[in-house]
Order: sequence, then structure tokens, then C-alpha cells
Amino acid sequence: MQDAENSYLDPNYQCIKWQPHQQNKWTPLCDASGKELPMPTYRVDADKGFNFSLADDAFVCQKKNHFQVTVYIGMLGDPKYVKTSEGLQPIECFYLKLNGVKLEAMNQTINVEQSQSDRSKRPFKPVLVTLPPEQVTKVTVGRLHFSETTANNMRKKGKPNPDQRYFMLVVALQAQSHSQSYTVAAQVSERIIVRASNPGQFESDSEVLWQRGQLPDSVYHHGRVGINTDRPDEALVVHGNLKVMGSLVHPSDIRTKENVKEVDTTDNLKRISQMRLVHYQYKPEFAATVGIDNTAETGVIAQEVQKILPEAVKEGGDVVCANGETIPNLLVVNKERIFMENVGAVKELCKLTDNLETRIDELERWSRKLAKLRRLDSMKSTVSGGTVRCVSASTYAVLPKTIQTFTYQTIYHFWFAYLLLLHNSLQNPHTSVSTAQPNCPFSSCKTLQNIFSVLR
Repeated sequence: MQDAENSYLDPNYQCIKWQPHQQNKWTPLCDASGKELPMPTYRVDADKGFNFSLADDAFVCQKKNHFQVTVYIGMLGDPKYVKTSEGLQPIECFYLKLNGVKLEAMNQTINVEQSQSDRSKRPFKPVLVTLPPEQVTKVTVGRLHFSETTANNMRKKGKPNPDQRYFMLVVALQAQSHSQSYTVAAQVSERIIVRASNPGQFESDSEVLWQRGQLPDSVYHHGRVGINTDRPDEALVVHGNLKVMGSLVHPSDIRTKENVKEVDTTDNLKRISQMRLVHYQYKPEFAATVGIDNTAETGVIAQEVQKILPEAVKEGGDVVCANGETIPNLLVVNKERIFMENVGAVKELCKLTDNLETRIDELERWSRKLAKLRRLDSMKSTVSGGTVRCVSASTYAVLPKTIQTFTYQTIYHFWFAYLLLLHNSLQNPHTSVSTAQPNCPFSSCKTLQNIFSVLR
């Protein structure tokens, strides 16, 4: 058997889909105390033997070629009984049963055969399975064949027969009690064509899927492509690491765009500041399913981003993990959208930085102006009774004796008087600036000029 963590790497891994079959007939399980247990997780994969035909829009299985299925069963709890209409019945064993059914008549069963080591075919016998509690058990069953082919397989004028008939494969987990079988879970495949004729009699479906491109050394495929996944919901979906030695480019020509509007970068910065950046590791069962290394990562949480920037998050469809667990509507993040949000946030930070630099320059200019006024403190003054005395001999000699001692209030009066004199000289150009003003508390402008030559 293959390792469960590497099953998705099988180059023959097929993308045939499965769904629950006749759930109304499933029998609940109970533990030793009679308590009903949750239904076990149950997943079926078709490992080989089925090829999709685009022309037939269905999977095709050649009767002479065998197919193989792998089943993952996750038992929740330790089952001891099956809950039947007659009450609790003890479980003797579990086994897998495979059979086909006709699409047009689901009550008609098609037997499945199994090739032996001597290449002979015998009716398929149910496979006994041991299901430890709280574990996922993997069972692979190979060398299987349908015992008959579907009806109306031959094409008409190269086109699918409108009366084509189909089979479906049923894989069921059953519990046996007192020689009675009870279905615990079952999955049924999508429709299948079983042919006995040589595939060469039909046109090559691969030529329809893949064609030579118009450019040299190129191929063309019409439809979606999945690598290590059977559910590509975009043009290309890759489960695993993708190595790109060149660049990823996006169309951005203005000629391809309309309704172009400038973005308010204030909102960009606000949204980015609300996003939480976290360190995390993917769960092992999820990492194994999508083919990524289970190493430490740094990123965001899709549910959180969805509340802040809904257009950056979308649903990626259901994901079935290697242990059979299903994650419905897996959320994926468009990191390109978040990157552009960061560009807007950086632009807003640049605006804030430029504004701060302007304010700093303005504050530095005011600081230089205030520094000139603070020169009064550098003149080694002594304060006595609210009076300021200048003790520098050369400076002190310049001032008249009547104003060698000032209060701070007097200094501001000097400023005011000097500005009045300058104002009057501008209003009356023929008046000398040195003329004494009648309302001025000082005798002359010359005195004021001597004072302010010291204060500068």
C-alpha cells in the first residue's frame, strides 16, 4: 500500500468524483455503553483505471484493464454495536464491499471481479478491515474489473451514442452481526462507461484535450488544469510548491481600463493597520493533501482579512484532507490585492512624514528666533526685587544711567515704542525717525536704537 501522505503524488491519480450513497440506509454505531457514536469519516479515491473522455463527457474504463480504489476510514470512538430496528447488535467485523449499479436502474447490481496472481478472474470477495478507534485507516483494493460492459458504447458517425448507458461504482463499509450485514457508510462514483473494445477504435481523447499551439514549442489546452488536485476551480490550480525562474506579469495598460479613480490612501493605511500578521503552521493532514511543506509560515488569517478587505478573500471550494476530513468552502487570500493595499498605506505614510518634516523645519525657525531672545539670560544678570541688571561693563556703559535698570515689562515697552517710531516714519515719510514723539515714554529714537543694539 502507498503511504497516505504521498497518495496525491501518484501520477495515475484520477479525478473521478464521489458522493454519499443511500444515506437513509446507513446504520449508526454505538460504544460499549450503548452511546451512539458520530459517523466515521469516509473517503474513496480512484487511484487508477479511469480516464476522462471529453467527447463522451464521462470517465471510461476498459474492461480488460483493472482499476484500483483506496478508502480512508476515520473511526470516531470505539464501536461495539450497530443500532438496528431490533435494537443493539454486537459487531463481529467490518469489511469493504464493492459493486457496480446501472445509472438508469440503481436497483440493478453489476458484479465486480478481481484478477488473481495467475491472471484469472474471480468474483470479488469483501475485504475485512480492522478499524482502531480515533485513527484513520487506509485500505487499497486493486486488480478490479467490471464483470460486464455498458450498453450502446459504439459511436455513431464519430459522435457519442445518444442511447449510451452508464455504470456507477459503489464502495461501502459494512458491519457484520449474526450473519447480517449493515451499511455504515457508502460512496458512489459519477457515471462510468465500461468498454470492451480496443481504445484505438475511438478517437484519441488526449488529442482533443491537448493540442499544438499556434506559437512554436507550445501546447494548448481547452479547460481548467489541476496539478495534484482533481478540483481545479481556476485556469490552473497547483497543489505543491511552484518554482518560477522568471517574473509573474499582469495586464496594466491604461488602454484596457475604464472608470479609473484615485484611491483614498487614508483608508489604505487604516485597513492595513487593522490586519494582524501571524506566525503559523499548516495542519499535517492539510499540508499532505495540497502538497506543501509543513514548515513555519508568516501571513494573515483569511477570516480576519474578510472582515477588513472582503474583496481580497474568496471561496476555493471544498477540500478533502488525507485523513478524510472535509474543509467546506476553503477561504483563499488574494495577496496581490493586499500588496496594493500596502502601496496605498506607504503613500499615506509618506504624506505624514512630509508634513512632519515641514512642521519640524517651522519649529526649528521659531527655536532660532527664541534663542536670540534668550541671549538676555547669557548676559549674567542678577535678579533683585523683580529687576534685571546687566553686569557686562561694555554693554552697561552704552545705556543711559536712567535706564540701566529695567524690569522685564520695561523691555517689552521698548519694543513697542520702537515699532511705533518705525510705523510713524513709514506713514509720514517727511518726519525724521529720530524726532521725539510726544506720547513716547523715551526721549529719543537714538536711545532706543542703543538699547536694541544690545538686545539683538
